[in-house]
Amino acid sequence: MEINKINSAISTEISTKKESATLPELTDKKPVPQGLPQKAVSDDWHLLARSQPQLQQIEDVDRTKMADIRQSLRDGSFELNIEAISEAMLQQHG
Repeated sequence: MEINKINSAISTEISTKKESATLPELTDKKPVPQGLPQKAVSDDWHLLARSQPQLQQIEDVDRTKMADIRQSLRDGSFELNIEAISEAMLQQHG
């Protein structure tokens, strides 16, 4: 799982603003194209579109793994490898 970092200045600005933002009026109102021609769609998009049915069949949570973790918590055999966790965090987030 990859976690994207948010610039702290941006996140502070987002979390501290209380007033509602208003969008400026558009003076040059051009029509927005409703869609691109089929030939402009990338091969990656086609791959993603074909993969959607398979992706929807995959569960969000590995229930077998969850059951194993719950059982190990119940019987006291659950162990954390703090060094492996910290190394993975460093590799992921630098």
